[in-house]
Amino acid sequence: MIKQFFILFLFLFQLVSGAYAASSPQLKSQSWLLVDRLTNVTLAAKDADKRINPGNSVLLMVLYTAEKAIEDGVIDRDTVITVNNDALTLPPLNADRFYLEPNQKITVSELQKAIAVMGANDAAVALAQGTYKTTRRFVEKMNEHAKALGMKNTQYVSLIGTNNSRQYSSARDTLILANALLNECPELNEFWTIQSISNGVINHNNSNSFLWRADAVKGLHRSSHQTKAWNSVIYYSQDYLEADTRFSRELLAVAMNADSEQQNAEDTMKLVNWGADNYKTLLLYPAWETIDRIPVELTNDAKVRVGVKENLYVTLPRDAILQKGTKGFSASVSRLDPLVAPIKEGEKIGEISVSFNEKEVAKAELIALHDVQKSNFWRRQLQRIKAIFGLQ
Repeated sequence: MIKQFFILFLFLFQLVSGAYAASSPQLKSQSWLLVDRLTNVTLAAKDADKRINPGNSVLLMVLYTAEKAIEDGVIDRDTVITVNNDALTLPPLNADRFYLEPNQKITVSELQKAIAVMGANDAAVALAQGTYKTTRRFVEKMNEHAKALGMKNTQYVSLIGTNNSRQYSSARDTLILANALLNECPELNEFWTIQSISNGVINHNNSNSFLWRADAVKGLHRSSHQTKAWNSVIYYSQDYLEADTRFSRELLAVAMNADSEQQNAEDTMKLVNWGADNYKTLLLYPAWETIDRIPVELTNDAKVRVGVKENLYVTLPRDAILQKGTKGFSASVSRLDPLVAPIKEGEKIGEISVSFNEKEVAKAELIALHDVQKSNFWRRQLQRIKAIFGLQ
């Protein structure tokens, strides 16, 4: 079992080196990035760090900032916000809006839903003012969060899409933000795939038209038209069985600055389909599943079951599975010596070392999956006597 684990895991590092990587797709967008979310492997990229107008994808940071405000106790998901005229007049006339009414009372959660589903600019302004009193203060918090997330090529001057050249982001930074939303803000997950919402008068379809193109598309965003910055951020997720093997796919794709809405649609789907067709992601071991059993000293001949703390996945080029096989791979498990009881659940026990052509390419930490108690003094002495006289 362990040998099989090492052989499969190594393909991840061969993928990174590009040994079996398929030729990247050719797109017309100015920059793009495709990452396997489960293994954090970049599958394709072009000018991923180039600073580009983020268009209305800035609303993703509005949602993230609001979630952090909820986490910090600034507001609550059920907090009722009273809409003022700024929410109605600040967005340009051609901006997507939920058509809020003056003095309308609406909860934080309802505003977030309008932003996530249809990119409502008026809802973004109302949410910002209801959270930090002014849009200026809210934008300051947006920039603080961008810095904390490591978004090095991002700057916000507005909480909605604008043609101001001082507002910019990059494909890589946008993907960092999208990943943070998925990882840190699970309360928003139910919003990404809602196909339509109503304000009581008008029914608004989800602005992310990719939801209708493939069931595996689970969000997140498509830019609206007012900035002519055609950008999209797509989360693709699918589990399937093939020859009795379970594969999982979670792709994040960002395509930025296409010349038209149609070009953005073509580029985005081409990028996602290319990743889904040319790579596979395999769940090697679920978290806390036994990989090996290792003897422990000062116990009643006990062994500690060891495994990994988080699910282990590997992203494989489809051709690598067919062409390379298992040649050139070797693996070993090293343990911390001496391995002596007591041992606590979750304690580091050793490492998995993977090599290819006698060169180490990866290490992973092994942990104890349960407590191991020390045996009593007299039993340990009996064990030592047996060992001296060869009675064990």
